Amino acid sequence: SEIVRFYIPLALTTMLALGVHPLVTFFVGHGRLALESLAVLPVVNSVIFIFRSLGLAYHEVGIALMGERGENFKALRRFAAILGLVVVTGLGLIAWTPLGLIWFESVAGLSPELARFALTPTRILVLVPGLAVMLSFQRAVLVHAKRTMPVTAATVIEVTGIVAVLSVAVFVLDAVGAVAAAVALLLGRISANLYLTPILRSPQADRPTPTVQD
Repeated sequence: SEIVRFYIPLALTTMLALGVHPLVTFFVGHGRLALESLAVLPVVNSVIFIFRSLGLAYHEVGIALMGERGENFKALRRFAAILGLVVVTGLGLIAWTPLGLIWFESVAGLSPELARFALTPTRILVLVPGLAVMLSFQRAVLVHAKRTMPVTAATVIEVTGIVAVLSVAVFVLDAVGAVAAAVALLLGRISANLYLTPILRSPQADRPTPTVQD
């Protein structure tokens, strides 16, 4: 029963996270410039994932190295901050310099028009790799403390925020699909990070030991 209580929230988290992708595709297909948006989003997501994957891997690192009594909490948090800055800077160099057009045209093979079109959602999503590092660290602390339910709650908040923003942007504001998707993904991730932040800072923080301080 203890394994089930620990595992089910994590399983639900994964299912919710995977389910958001077809939802985004649905809304983008109903947005303005749908064909162009559907053409560039996979390319934009691929370059985002290159930097975001470093943050995804940090989840396991945090769980493995937290220490039995959480003695490595500060060191892991410090490394997460450095890693977040590095991945955001790396993606920023592509999003905000001529490297972006070189990447999208020469590496990804987009036409010059689509390459320029892809720059806007990429610039909007430039903070996502750093937020991914932060979320992985937050999840690692909670999982290490065997508190998995807040992890699922954060994912529910993120998915709900994405759907809500896309609904308004596409069906009310008639926004460009790719831009609406980028804004929704960014705001959804920020919502998840903000939800978990007070949990980690509360007096009954979901940490391995109460002796660890921020």
